[in-house]
Order: sequence, then structure tokens, then C-alpha cells
Amino acid sequence: MPKKPFTPEEIAAQRERIMDSASHVMAEVGFHHLSMRKLASQLGMTASNIYNYFPNKESLFVFTRRRGFEMVFQDINEQMSQHLDPRSALYNFAGHLIQFAQRSPGYYQLMFQPPKMTLTDPEVVDRDVLLQVDRLAEEWQSHLLSMLADAVPAISAASEARQKQLALFFVSSLHGLIDTYYYKALPKLLSGVDLIPDDVVETHIGWLLASLEHQAESIH
Repeated sequence: MPKKPFTPEEIAAQRERIMDSASHVMAEVGFHHLSMRKLASQLGMTASNIYNYFPNKESLFVFTRRRGFEMVFQDINEQMSQHLDPRSALYNFAGHLIQFAQRSPGYYQLMFQPPKMTLTDPEVVDRDVLLQVDRLAEEWQSHLLSMLADAVPAISAASEARQKQLALFFVSSLHGLIDTYYYKALPKLLSGVDLIPDDVVETHIGWLLASLEHQAESIH
């Protein structure tokens, strides 16, 4: 008796399962060291089966990176529905980002520390998916700029270039905090700590906002 074909829901679930596993592997060993055979073994599949879902490593990377941004935007949309004041919304946004990075470190690393490679061949990677990833990354940055301007009104009066500098300062500082904990780079300071405590997150964001206010006001 022929095997019953997978439903669209089952196919989508299998693709997500592959991307979940691939995100961890690519973040740990790097894209260029990813072995589709070893990935398949971890999933209890054959490599040829994975190729039924993703034709090559490059395609798997792009789809996985897109899924990461989609997951983050789910958090953003839930946060926006809470109708918080601008400052609380920014705290919530930053907190969600840090929680996501700790809950899904593989996806976070691929989103914000992607491997260096050129993806231009349409036979290797679907151009539409690449454009979707670029659009999601741009929307995420635009959302950050908007939230910072709402939380720190003085930023709105700054030039566009200055606003981008301040946003970069904010998000790169959060990124540094996340990476310091993830890679255990400072074991003496992080002794006995696995996840970033809430009070550290709140204090860190408070310092950042105070610095942003000072920097934004100092240009007038």
C-alpha cells in the first residue's frame, strides 16, 4: 500500500523541525562546517530526505534566518498589543529580544551574526526569500528607531544620521550583553549565572536610556 502523502501542515512542521536543529548547528560550528549528513543523523532522517525540503545549505540558511525574524516579530506584535507607554514598551522590546536570544540562541546568532557569504545565484537561493529576509531585517531596525524616538523624545530632533548612531549604540550594547553571557566570556564576573537576570536587564537598559537622553540633548 503506497505511503500516504504528507499534508501541508506536516510538511511545514517538518521544515520547522529541520530549521530548529540547523539553527543550533550553524550557530555552534558555523555555516561552512555544517554537514547535511550529520544534521540528518541528529534528526533521524537521511540527507536525501532533508534535500526534499531544502535543496542546499544556502537555502536552508536563508529560510532559517527568515524564520528567526518571523519569530521575533511574533513577540513584537504581542508586545504592541499591550498598549504600554513608550518607555515601558522599549524596556519590553529589549527584554523580549534578550529572552529570545536565550531561548533560541541559534536563530539569534544567524539573524544578527550571519556568516559572511555572497548569495546571488538564483539557482542556489530563492531571490524572493532573500528579499523577504532583507525586508524583515529592515523593518526590525525601523521599529527600533521608532521605539527609541518615542521613549526618548529628544532623539526625534536629531539628524537621521545621529538617530541611527544612537540606535546602533543601544542595540550593539544589548548585543554585547547577550554575547557575553552566551559565550561565558567573563567567567569571574558570571560565576554561577546561566541566564541574564531580570534586574541586570533592567539596570542595563536604564543606563542605556540615560546615556541616550544625555547624548540626544547634548546636540541642541
